[in-house]
Amino acid sequence: MKKIIFLSLILAGFAGNGMAQTSFNVESLPTNVGGKPEFKRMFEQELVYPKNALAHNVDGKVTISFTIKKDSSTADVVITESPAITLQSNPDKLAQPAMIAAMKSAKELEAEALRLFKFYEWVPAVKSGAYVSTKWNVTFDFESGKYDKICKERGFKQVKYLPKMQVDSSFKVYTVADQMPMYQKGNFALQDFIKANLEYPRQAQLSNIQGTVMLSFTVEPSGLPTNIGVIKSVGGGCDQEAIRIIEMIKWYPAKIGDKLVRGRMTFPIYFVLNDDFKDNSAGEQK
Repeated sequence: MKKIIFLSLILAGFAGNGMAQTSFNVESLPTNVGGKPEFKRMFEQELVYPKNALAHNVDGKVTISFTIKKDSSTADVVITESPAITLQSNPDKLAQPAMIAAMKSAKELEAEALRLFKFYEWVPAVKSGAYVSTKWNVTFDFESGKYDKICKERGFKQVKYLPKMQVDSSFKVYTVADQMPMYQKGNFALQDFIKANLEYPRQAQLSNIQGTVMLSFTVEPSGLPTNIGVIKSVGGGCDQEAIRIIEMIKWYPAKIGDKLVRGRMTFPIYFVLNDDFKDNSAGEQK
């Protein structure tokens, strides 16, 4: 079976510290913004396979344990599984020079996992109608043999930034900036782009579904969108099509002074049956 690089979520119990029952006794489990499809898409969009690990074809899983707090922030971030931990627990498995090289690559995977983790935004668990803090795990599955394919599909090996601009490295997301994200060809051209590329889902056509899908997402300093989530749904495949359109748009990132920063956007995609749109007779967008 073909293996796909992905992020998997595992609910972590708190046996031994008295919080296990709280973790499981919730009405809604925590999740990342955008759910599982966005896990995988963001991972493949932002992944920079570590140099030594790639050169030596070092693969492995890195699991990060953390708390999603009720305000959506994270705390208590700890690596609980990684190739480095496995090597440390089996020090006699490799000769000394090989062990040093393997450990260096394994530590690179840990560092990349922690960097990727910072991109993700979270929706807390819900208990009794209110957000609550919950322990959670994410596992990054690194496969060096898939990296070339990922780079080809996303269209780049290294993320590019606007020239002569500094990049904010704090990972803070701004809702107000000197310049918020905008379409590279200008906002007046954006609706034309959407109209030219939107494919009305067949299911929505047959069910006479119309309306506005409202999306929230973050534009990274690279101009790439992350954490795409639906805050107003239409259904009939329209939500998925709206997300696909947002993924296609080339953005100028937000700026504060001479720094490129992460900027949060809220954006509507309109579905109107009497408007012009591409035929999507092959079926609903996946």
